Amino acid sequence: VEESQYGPLPKVATDGRRPIDVYARPSKYAEKAAPGEKPRIAVLINGMGLSDGVTAEALKGLPAPISVAYGAYGRNLQDWVERARGAGHEVLLQVPLEPLDYPTNDPGPHTLLTTLPPEENMKRLQWLMSRFTGYVGIVNFLGSRVTADESALSPVLRELAGRGLMVVDDGSSARSLLAGSADRARIPALKIDRVIDGVT
Repeated sequence: VEESQYGPLPKVATDGRRPIDVYARPSKYAEKAAPGEKPRIAVLINGMGLSDGVTAEALKGLPAPISVAYGAYGRNLQDWVERARGAGHEVLLQVPLEPLDYPTNDPGPHTLLTTLPPEENMKRLQWLMSRFTGYVGIVNFLGSRVTADESALSPVLRELAGRGLMVVDDGSSARSLLAGSADRARIPALKIDRVIDGVT
């Protein structure tokens, strides 16, 4: 962890260990399925931490292999993350990104925007990343405008790569370049291809 003006930020350790390695849930299924093997399914629950009651209910009895993503605007986030990790869940951070219908649809005060200079988006990203520790990577929250803009994505991906984090594209935008750009930048990346019980 690196101390910053915003709070603790993930970083690559001097011995090369990355948050994606240190905070990953050990699994014999972590690698991609070989040709001929049954496909592997990862399940991620987004939107955790925004309501204490809903978060507690969601975690109750949730099988450990299911991953959870916490939004940056919740209360007691570190406590919730420690509780989830203690129950065996892998944790991600939801990062709010500018959607096409912004500002009508506004993901919050620290949303990364295509109209901001990269330095301002980095300040916002670092604020978001400092809300809690113990996560393996980020997943976008909205972001149809940012994820379709390579010039807006590039500085964000450089920051995430330098901090040893993975990227998950939430699959909400068909135009998204997020997972592909992360993959080309040699950042471990996944794209969600099925949404179960999504509520907008």
